[in-house]
Amino acid sequence: MTNVIDPAVSVGPVQLRVQDIRRAAAYYENVIGLRILGHSSSTAVLGVPSDELPLVMLREVEGSVTPPRTYAGLYHFAVLLPDRASLGALMRHLHSIGERFGASDHSVSEALYLTDPDGNGIEVYRDRPRTEWKYDSNGFVHMTVDPLHEQQLLQEGENTQWHGLPARTVMGHVHLHVQDMEKAYRFYVEVLGFELTADPQKFPAFFAAAGGYHHHIGLNSWAGAQAPKASIRNTGIDMYTLLLPSDQSLEPVAERLEAAGYPFHRKEHALYVTDPSGIVVCLTVNPPDTVLSSAQMVQLTE
Repeated sequence: MTNVIDPAVSVGPVQLRVQDIRRAAAYYENVIGLRILGHSSSTAVLGVPSDELPLVMLREVEGSVTPPRTYAGLYHFAVLLPDRASLGALMRHLHSIGERFGASDHSVSEALYLTDPDGNGIEVYRDRPRTEWKYDSNGFVHMTVDPLHEQQLLQEGENTQWHGLPARTVMGHVHLHVQDMEKAYRFYVEVLGFELTADPQKFPAFFAAAGGYHHHIGLNSWAGAQAPKASIRNTGIDMYTLLLPSDQSLEPVAERLEAAGYPFHRKEHALYVTDPSGIVVCLTVNPPDTVLSSAQMVQLTE
């Protein structure tokens, strides 16, 4: 049994808890540029219409509150755009509506950072070609936190008209606040089978991926060591999805979880497991197109 996850794995939809579904859906449509693919009175599924794949799923939790950043949970989820011009067009759009954002050059990518009305962190980024990525003598990818050349990016997007996020937009990675870095490492690297991609001696975080990507998963303890788990009555991340190419690639993960003592729920073509920080991970062959209910989330986190 191999301990490496299938290299074709990718990050799929992220499900979030929000206070007001109309407010949240409007933000993701009007600011981020996603479009509603389906909705109910308390849920919404958003993505890029031309692709018809969900990227963000929202679930209203009545009476919920936004927890402080001293809790384990979501640091940010990261939406990956297909090219630099699209990121420049988004930046122009954000300027036009007066939306505040952060920006950074990570050497392997260029990124904008936002926070939704419920305190959920969002990164929207574009990757540089892999041929431009640099590596150290140990094979770790070189990543930085440098200022972004915003004027260059704006110029790159000046001929791209804004109509929302473009086709071929995908979920690139998730970055999590965790309770215990050693337990998080064991779960994501030793059990799920991701590989460390950045030198842990140079970063106060773990970055892990499959298939040679710079990172699919980011893990940090910046919320504080042993940060409490956020209640499912708070806003935040309900669940995120890892997409595997086949049922055959799902089975070794299930075997490693069972051998390591992590309980999981199995459904057709999918399994659900709660990580050591209380975050539900759905490993599946097919991306979900519905939002899990409150009762289902309680079952998964018990």
